[in-house]
Amino acid sequence: MSATDVKSASAYPPSVQAGIPRLGPTPRGWARAALGELLRPIYRPVDLKDDQTYQLVTAKRSRGGIVARERLLGRNIKVKDQYEVHTGDFILSNRQISHGGVGLVPNELHGSIVSGEYTVLEPCGPIHLPYLSALSHSIYFQQISFHSSIGVHVEKLVFRLNDWLKWEIALPPIHEQERIVECLSVWDIAIRRTETILDAERQRARLMLRRLIGASTLATVRLNDIVDAFAGGTPSRSNADFFDGDIPWVKSGEVVGGRITSTEEHISKAALESSAARMVPAGSTLVAMYGATAGAIAALDIDAATNQAVLALVPNDARLSGEFLRLALRSRVPALMRKVQGSGQPNLSRDIVLEESIPLPPLQEQLRISTIMTLLERGIALREAALERLSAQRRQFAQELLNGMRRLPITGKSSEAAA
Repeated sequence: MSATDVKSASAYPPSVQAGIPRLGPTPRGWARAALGELLRPIYRPVDLKDDQTYQLVTAKRSRGGIVARERLLGRNIKVKDQYEVHTGDFILSNRQISHGGVGLVPNELHGSIVSGEYTVLEPCGPIHLPYLSALSHSIYFQQISFHSSIGVHVEKLVFRLNDWLKWEIALPPIHEQERIVECLSVWDIAIRRTETILDAERQRARLMLRRLIGASTLATVRLNDIVDAFAGGTPSRSNADFFDGDIPWVKSGEVVGGRITSTEEHISKAALESSAARMVPAGSTLVAMYGATAGAIAALDIDAATNQAVLALVPNDARLSGEFLRLALRSRVPALMRKVQGSGQPNLSRDIVLEESIPLPPLQEQLRISTIMTLLERGIALREAALERLSAQRRQFAQELLNGMRRLPITGKSSEAAA
């Protein structure tokens, strides 16, 4: 059964592009070629030595590149079918290519090894491997990877290399490929620098919060004594009218830090009355209790309802401001998460949260702390927005370059192909 027989495209994770591959018109000066005319597998078998240490690598999903795994002695590597990879090799994971498990081997991982579950490719035609790496982010490349895989479950698809090598791509001349890669690398440098600055600003905010709250010598108060706490609920999905209202409804996946000013879904008054969902007033603090965002804290800036995976904390003591509550609880997240028992995804409980204690300085001091942190958080939000814009512009620019809609002047080369 082919990958297209998987029942519902809506079930695919974001890493998968399952649409029908359609290669548009060939841009002027470009050629069409099958991948098999451009690439061939290369094999460098490794004779594992028991007492020698080897670096293993893997291909991350969503075009995340080739990254290091563990370092193991030869005797501890269970799969003995291993192959050496070199800087610049293009690697694809036979099990994860439909999820974007491809990339180039970076300099620092030269000489690492991969099992036979990976395919290592080298050029045998006019293709620049860094250009192929850039092309792997295109929707067309992702689609042909999916349609070269077979299986009945998206997590267990098996890649067929020979099918993949039959697909054609539109290919610019080699010097234009190199120029496209150079151009995109400038964007990548700008994005990495912005990410570095953003990481530094977040670290500064964490240190400042710890200094303002974490080092307080004031007596602490249990949250159970100063807040009302309750979770929400999910109206029945079988009633479409329940999700056709004007009441904002917060899901745990939307509690990722920062402030909530809007929601992805809205429910009706009837949905509120027919489920465990409850209205939460603006100014409350929301805590994601389980799932991928467990432990995240967010400020609720609007009146809204929540689902059962979100715990709402509403101050009930005149000595406590809602904004300070959020900041104080943020400073206690590491302690909260250490109390979570079990394996797998962490699950908080209402009792764990309410047993936590926070300092309670005078309201004027709470206001001062909130003002300082708000200024820092606004700066971080602006930087995050700038990074998102930069990333979106890079994606759009790359798409236009890779499909020939935008052409670059080729310095020192024939400009006949450049528009």
